Amino acid sequence: VLLPRPPQMSKASGRLAYPKTVAADFRNVNSQSLFDYADFFAVECRPDAPPAELACMIARHFETTLEVDEEAVLGGFLDACDGKKNHADAHRVQLGTASMVQAHKRKRAKQAARAGEQVAAKVSRSDENGSWILASVQSYSRETETYDVQDEDDVSKLIRLAFTGVMRLGSGSEIFTKGSRVLAIFPETTSFYKAVVSKAPVWSQGRDGTSICSELILKFEDDEDETGKTPHRRVPSRYVISVPEEYFDDNPEL
Repeated sequence: VLLPRPPQMSKASGRLAYPKTVAADFRNVNSQSLFDYADFFAVECRPDAPPAELACMIARHFETTLEVDEEAVLGGFLDACDGKKNHADAHRVQLGTASMVQAHKRKRAKQAARAGEQVAAKVSRSDENGSWILASVQSYSRETETYDVQDEDDVSKLIRLAFTGVMRLGSGSEIFTKGSRVLAIFPETTSFYKAVVSKAPVWSQGRDGTSICSELILKFEDDEDETGKTPHRRVPSRYVISVPEEYFDDNPEL
C-alpha cells in the first residue's frame, strides 16, 4: 500500500531533495532504467523529468511504501527488465530469422528456372528410375517456392512441385568425369534414369571461349542386353544432370 507524502524540497535550491533514509542511490541509474521502473510500479513523473528528479521520485517510492522489502522490489524490477530483454532478444531473433528466410527466398528466386524453360521434374515420391521426367516450367512462385510445370508428353494438366522437385538441365559446361553418377534422359524417351559416365568426356571450345561438352557417353542402370552387358549410350549433355543429392549439395544457396 502506498502512502503518498508531499515531496521534500531543498530549501537552498527549491529542487526535490533525495531521501536520506533510502540506502539505494538511484542517482547512479541511467534515465531509461528509471523510466522503466516508473512504468513498472506506476510511479507518477513528468515525461521530460531530468535524471536527478527521476531518481528522487523513485527513491520516494521506497520511502512512501509501508513494509517495503527493498530486495524484493528491486528483484521484481530486475526480473521485469530481464523479461523485457528476453522479449527484445526473442523479437530480434524473429526479425533475424525472417530476414534470413527472405534472403534465402531471393537467392532461390535468382536460381529458379524461368517460364518456358525445360527442366527435370520429380513426379513420383519414389526414387526409382523414371520418377524424374522432362517438363517445361509454366511459373514459379517466390513466396511459396513452388513451380507449376507441364509434362512434355502431356500438356493437358499442370503439376505443382516444391523447389527441390525441379532441377535445371545441363549447359554443357558441367564437370563430369568418367565414373560420375548422373541422371540422364534415356534415348527416345522423356524420362530420366540413373547412369554412370562410362567414357571420359570430350571437350571443345564454345563461341564464348568456354569449354563445353556436347554429349556424354553413359551406361544406364538396369540396361543390360541379352548377353548381360550394359551398352554405352550417347546422350546430349543438355539432358545429363547430377543426381539430386549432389545437385542440391553443389548449390548451397538452393
